[in-house]
Amino acid sequence: MVHALSEARRVLQPGGRLIDLRPSMLNRRVELALPDATLFVGEIDSSSTWPDHIAANEALDAALLAGAFGLEHMTTFAYVQDLDALADLREFEAGLRRSLMPDSIFEQIAALTAGRPADYIIRIRREMLVARYRRL
Repeated sequence: MVHALSEARRVLQPGGRLIDLRPSMLNRRVELALPDATLFVGEIDSSSTWPDHIAANEALDAALLAGAFGLEHMTTFAYVQDLDALADLREFEAGLRRSLMPDSIFEQIAALTAGRPADYIIRIRREMLVARYRRL
């Protein structure tokens, strides 16, 4: 992140904007959306990525303190992925690099959907952070 901020400062004209878009430090939530309710099933453990998030936050704080950038706006939003079946969730899990999905999530979804018609959605909810900075 330090190198990226240095490069952004180099190429942006004064007043130019930098957009920071990345996951927040909250674990992804796995939910089961049924016709009449949405049930929380568990969390995907992303704690192994937190040192990277902390380092990025520290680099941004240092750039703000040094007067390289000014924060204009920051907010969070939910990024949601909907899956149709447990097989899709297994495929999603296979794509995880450093996060871990507990087996209990699969077990709970299998138990809750056994014998049901396919009237449910497996939902993965991730909080994203977006911020806009102005080069000073």
